[in-house]
Amino acid sequence: MGLLANLAKRRTAQLAAAILVTVVMLVLAPNQARAGDLLSRSVLVGTSRPTAVTTHTFGFTLSTAGVIGSIDFEYCTNSPFVGLSCTAPAGFDASAAVLSTQIGVTGFVVDPLTTANRIVLSRAPTLQPVIGANYIFSNVTNPSTSSQTTFVRISTYASNDGTGPRTDLGSVAFSTSGSVSTQGFVPPYLIFCVGVTVTIDCSSTSGNYINLGILRSTQANTGTSQMSTFTNDVSGYVLTMLGNTMTSGTNVIPALSTPTLSAPGNSQFGINLRDNTSPDTGADPLGPGTGVPATDYNTPDSFTFNNGDIVATSPLSTEADIMTVTYLVNVSAGQAPGVYVTTMTYIATVQF
Repeated sequence: MGLLANLAKRRTAQLAAAILVTVVMLVLAPNQARAGDLLSRSVLVGTSRPTAVTTHTFGFTLSTAGVIGSIDFEYCTNSPFVGLSCTAPAGFDASAAVLSTQIGVTGFVVDPLTTANRIVLSRAPTLQPVIGANYIFSNVTNPSTSSQTTFVRISTYASNDGTGPRTDLGSVAFSTSGSVSTQGFVPPYLIFCVGVTVTIDCSSTSGNYINLGILRSTQANTGTSQMSTFTNDVSGYVLTMLGNTMTSGTNVIPALSTPTLSAPGNSQFGINLRDNTSPDTGADPLGPGTGVPATDYNTPDSFTFNNGDIVATSPLSTEADIMTVTYLVNVSAGQAPGVYVTTMTYIATVQF
């Protein structure tokens, strides 16, 4: 703030601006499940003794009617979240797994794509109604580490090789603690972060202050912040923006109430969530998730701002996306001098 304070003290005709971004997460009351999440998930291990060669029995109910050509069972120790990096359990081996029983959604064989920690079932892609399914795999070698939790990420695909968009997904867990058969449950989750920069898994964020510099009528001034969201809530998420336009005391830079092109020489404040060329700034959503910017914030080179607007949504459970918010400020030659500031708060809302 040193530069901004000095500018204010000298009372020059120059303008300066800054934005502070904050983050809120909100979880609402339960609702009925919709497409995208495997329901009633379970895993039963014949014996949980480490290194034992045993059976793994899976059960779940589809929530999406559509074409299914493959099912993927991925064993990981680091995270239950489908789509993130996977650490294979030490000593675990499913490469020689045998599909001994299949009920409900049938016609599968073990695909050659199966590896030590991933079982892929394949069939000719077939239209499948919503139904329960059970699979028993024999000749599976348990992890070698005692008292270790292993997550199994389950995904269904329209393709016959476990690639492309997932239709339904979910996770289960089991432990190698003792000789008792177990089943596990992965609780609902919402992960959301905001900063000047963030990592896609929200493991790191940096900064919450954006200095837009000196504002002049001859050029547009811009800045960016980022946010990442992912959830296993089957209804997805909603991102809402709260804040005001840029002000300096009683002086105001008018907000753009509808999507508008940047026009240097005119006082304007707005945002969007796309990669822009005029001015050259911002970025399109990045990541494997299903989140998309809201309509008014989804057009490159057009900017708008209305307090309380929804700025991004996902209609179903989703992996992570990084959304980049671009802030645009233009001023007229007659804009009153001052240090113009605002604080933006972003709220992630889900319903479990």
